[in-house]
Amino acid sequence: MSPQRRPLFPRRPGRPASVKTPLRLIVTLGAVVALTAACNPFGSTSSRGRFPEDPCFAEFVYKSDETPTVKDRIDSVNVRWPNTNASEVHVVIEYSPALAFLPAQDPEFWLTAVATVPDETITALMEGTTSSALLPGIYPGLYQYVPQECEFTTIDQEFADKALAPDKEKIPHDFGPMDIRALAVSEDCNLLVFTALGHSD
Repeated sequence: MSPQRRPLFPRRPGRPASVKTPLRLIVTLGAVVALTAACNPFGSTSSRGRFPEDPCFAEFVYKSDETPTVKDRIDSVNVRWPNTNASEVHVVIEYSPALAFLPAQDPEFWLTAVATVPDETITALMEGTTSSALLPGIYPGLYQYVPQECEFTTIDQEFADKALAPDKEKIPHDFGPMDIRALAVSEDCNLLVFTALGHSD
């Protein structure tokens, strides 16, 4: 019997308690690798949504038996990563296809998101800067929420996970913890762009 899948969008809980980010840091300009989002070679366009892929982003590699749907759910991010403190979230979260030859495996689910966050969240993450030529490989339906004029800095995935969710044991079981796989921040646009993976137990 295949493991039961929990709902990926649990009922909205009450407003989660605010968690203050303890990190205060200064990052030298030389350590920051900025990713310019305005790199579309197809010419000027008001929306990335018309293109199935965008050269600014890594390849979208996640699969699902269902057609992915973009939702506006702040809790999908703020509950799993309390220190995010996002005020707006556009997110896609789906189960990966089950593998018939591994019937007892815990169901895998993935998340890709674009989140608007406060300066404090950006500052806390900037200590974990790393280098990457591309933005995280989010679902193409989310490209439209990433303005082309925004500049991004990539953040080490493990650093980001610990900074945004320092104690995953406190995450409600209905949501299920996830591990960040790629994340980039935009200081000028106050945006996070990221992908994550999790397993239902």
